[in-house]
Amino acid sequence: MLVTLCMFPFSASAAESASVSIPIEIEGGGTAVMIPEVNCPLPESSSVEVKDGATENINISFTTPGDYEYTVKAEAKDGLYYSPEYYTAAVAVRTDSSGELAATVVLTKADSDYKPAKCRFELTEKPTDESEANAVTQPAGTAQTPKNPPTSRPQTGDDSMLDIYLLICIVAAGGLFMLAVIYSVSTERLIKRK
Repeated sequence: MLVTLCMFPFSASAAESASVSIPIEIEGGGTAVMIPEVNCPLPESSSVEVKDGATENINISFTTPGDYEYTVKAEAKDGLYYSPEYYTAAVAVRTDSSGELAATVVLTKADSDYKPAKCRFELTEKPTDESEANAVTQPAGTAQTPKNPPTSRPQTGDDSMLDIYLLICIVAAGGLFMLAVIYSVSTERLIKRK
């Protein structure tokens, strides 16, 4: 029976899903890319084309409660770059009093505490000096290391049933140990009878 349970894993999930839309605006138009953290649900589309003056959304659906984090970047084009480098989208998915999933999203601008309503990228030229690219303006007397934008992360397998597999392994090891003890005792009794 335990082997059958291992072969056909099950998971409990809400009947309904919750979804969020992350609005994106790019000056001059361009492509926005969403990079999920490890074990985050993938968006319906990981990139979206945004026309100049328009706002497009990246949509994500969630079926399990949890805290998820995504990075939104605009791809550089024709020697032009965008400011800020990226936005962080923190999504909190919770079950409300009626048992339905509800999701909220908080956007944060790169290297700041500013929380805008949408991801807005403005055209900028690439800094000519590497030190300018890494420079962070801050008040005198404070030391802060600039953050680097996250890169694409691999999507790993789901480890939500790891505790069940571990429990099955422990029970199986205990069963094998008991079989070894019973075999040893019965073998000794047979030897003593002869």
